[in-house]
Amino acid sequence: MSPLQIRSELFVFDTPPLHGLPGLKMTAKRYYTPFSDPQGLTLLFAHGVGAHKEHWEPMLRYLFSHQNLQQPSCIREAWCFDWLNHGDAAVINKAALERRPPGDVSIAEWAAAIASFVKSPFLRGHRLVGLGHSAGSSAIILSTRAFPMRNQPFVAVFLLEPSMLTRKLWMSHQMERETLMRKSISATLRRRSVFDTWEEAVSYYRNRKPWAGYDHEVFNVFTQYGFHSVGVQDGSKEETKVTLKCDLQHEALAYQDVESHFEATDQYTRLCRVVPVHIVFGTIHDYIPSYFQDCMTDISQGRSPASVKRVPGAGHGILQQAPEGLAKAVFIGLNSITRDSTSHLLHRL
Repeated sequence: MSPLQIRSELFVFDTPPLHGLPGLKMTAKRYYTPFSDPQGLTLLFAHGVGAHKEHWEPMLRYLFSHQNLQQPSCIREAWCFDWLNHGDAAVINKAALERRPPGDVSIAEWAAAIASFVKSPFLRGHRLVGLGHSAGSSAIILSTRAFPMRNQPFVAVFLLEPSMLTRKLWMSHQMERETLMRKSISATLRRRSVFDTWEEAVSYYRNRKPWAGYDHEVFNVFTQYGFHSVGVQDGSKEETKVTLKCDLQHEALAYQDVESHFEATDQYTRLCRVVPVHIVFGTIHDYIPSYFQDCMTDISQGRSPASVKRVPGAGHGILQQAPEGLAKAVFIGLNSITRDSTSHLLHRL
């Protein structure tokens, strides 16, 4: 891979008020290169449960390094967002989150924060592409509800192993879905999250699923950016410990937010009529059954993606397991984007 220099800047944004209370903060990183083209694409990324914005960095390096700078699909910059109770956002919002019930930060709330950023001066005049992995796919899709269907901000959207499903399909598999949800919550809450040293934390996660299956670069950014040092009172003295930035209660209860996925599926059905929506799946059904994929590509229900790609050997954790293969699949879709890539879809309305 080319040793292209990718630069980054960290930002903290205000988000819209919720239920009469001030909005939480949203953290984001902007990535760009010395060769970034003002006419190129601006990519917006949303991660899944238990991840954070830096998980995208290995994949981004492949995208930036292999792009064709002469094509309309060349990259201007990329923005990666933290869910409001994940990553750096969890640290900044700690006091505010303690005043809210665990699991109270829905995908829909995050989507509203992303939409607020899309409307900001930061992106004025940019050609936007939204990309989401797992729950982040629902966040990207739900962010489009803030815009008229005939005036969407994205020239394309990429859903990477989306967790989206119709309410009807969920109910027809209710026992299976609820059993898996309980297992996911229980497994998360059983995990250890506080360690004496960084090395101890790395060793603990390196040998456990799903982290043992991570690409080594992704595992490195997980350990580099997913933990932080905190002071813990031990009797009369304070000790320094290493802990996950995202509280395990918030991570675990995020699995309960099925309503956001139902709403996202409905919005996706409408959106794919006016915006090219590309889907990338893994070939291994390790967490998301095949009927999720069938739902997302059910043309009889109006769900007509612009393209469907599959990355061999990857499962639901496609971003963490196969960043290069995922980048190649996304790259194909990006290359299909032209200067007026959405205009030909408007006649379907």
